[in-house]
Amino acid sequence: MRLFGRKEQQHPLAETPVWIVPLHVRAGLEQLPPPLIGAYVQVFCRADDPTTAAWAAIQAVEAMGYSVSENPKTVNQMPAADYDSFVSSQWPDQRAELPSQAEFYDRMAEYRSVFGPFGGYDTPASNGS
Repeated sequence: MRLFGRKEQQHPLAETPVWIVPLHVRAGLEQLPPPLIGAYVQVFCRADDPTTAAWAAIQAVEAMGYSVSENPKTVNQMPAADYDSFVSSQWPDQRAELPSQAEFYDRMAEYRSVFGPFGGYDTPASNGS
């Protein structure tokens, strides 16, 4: 919205590329909440390339005491300004539990990782048998 002929200012990080790293998480030094045996999570990272982003995401999970069972096969990218709309479209019911767009910018300014919701499971995956 324009007020008094002034152009609305875009956040300095709005066009900054952010990587979305999907990870499969298992218990490590810390156990997952019972009865979970694993979880999937998307981690948002600011990095120069997808390899560095994947490393940062794995480090963030391991800092929580969990382990990552495999390296991500794909890593996606979006402008930082798209975070709020991404969260609203992917996890509308958890929106209030996740960082706001302003909080997201603050964390990206400090190169801190931001976690999406953890989707846990309590039985081993079936191999289709």
